Amino acid sequence: DLRVSGKDLIRNHLTMSLYNHAAIWSENADMWPRSFYTNGHVMINSEKMSKSTGNFLTLEDAIKKFGTDACRVALADSGDGLEDANFVQKTADQAILKLSTLKDWVKEVAEAKSLRNGPADQSFFDRAFDQEI
Repeated sequence: DLRVSGKDLIRNHLTMSLYNHAAIWSENADMWPRSFYTNGHVMINSEKMSKSTGNFLTLEDAIKKFGTDACRVALADSGDGLEDANFVQKTADQAILKLSTLKDWVKEVAEAKSLRNGPADQSFFDRAFDQEI
């Protein structure tokens, strides 16, 4: 149902795919792909990823180096669609620090003995927020 290809192959592979499906299944359009999707190239730190230049990083290597969550943040920030996805290692490094800081804060708040509980000690802003909801 879905034909996927890189943006540099639109003119040849995707076009020929249309011709081939139309020629082979001219009487049965149900056999044709229902949609086509193209994606951009993957870049590392704003340079095209290439084994020959040594600018290459597999997902497995990225996860080993930065961890799963930091990779998710960097990949989400890298772009999508026809844009070239740019995996920036500095973004992954910063995500490690931010996630560690967030984890420490959540742990501190969860262990705090002075958390408010109940409407008796609600501030004006708490009551105003409740009214808006």
